[in-house]
Amino acid sequence: MANLDSVTLGLQMSGYPSNCKLSNFGVSLTVKTKQKNIMLKLTISVIAVALAASSCSTTLNTKKMNTDTTGLSVKIQSTNAIAVKNPTGKIRLYAVSAQIADVPATMILEKSFTANQIPFDLKLDLPKNHLKLIQPKVSDAEPIKYYVTLDWDSNGDGEKGKGDISIDFNKKFPTVVIGQENEIFVAESK
Repeated sequence: MANLDSVTLGLQMSGYPSNCKLSNFGVSLTVKTKQKNIMLKLTISVIAVALAASSCSTTLNTKKMNTDTTGLSVKIQSTNAIAVKNPTGKIRLYAVSAQIADVPATMILEKSFTANQIPFDLKLDLPKNHLKLIQPKVSDAEPIKYYVTLDWDSNGDGEKGKGDISIDFNKKFPTVVIGQENEIFVAESK
């Protein structure tokens, strides 16, 4: 290997989402070199792979949202029977750009509900200007990630926590899609 006249460095990606296009980075090098430059080429390859991998989105709902859609349907359900003593709770809808990491989501709406049993359905009406409420600001073409939270003292002890109904994150993260039927799984907090 010490007398290599040229080294061709090419990258092929596999196992990444189809929206990940390595060709955007143009990472293919043919370099005349000796052994001392091989390490530099390997470093360039590693950096190129890291850039390509970090630019790939794992968000499933990356299409532009239909801004004419103003409703959201959520079915609250559980895999186990849960007793409801206090039927009054709140659901909150949050939104954040799907292209930005490590920023807090913006609460878009909060709605009180009454439910005497699980499962039950909730219909949420979005504010007409809800995209303008999102901070940091988003463009009309930017994909948005939505999720819900529950605030429910379902056991009626006056405190939220142990024994209350909460989102079952082990079953599924409470991501929702505007204009579609959504399922949110809940469990009794331990």
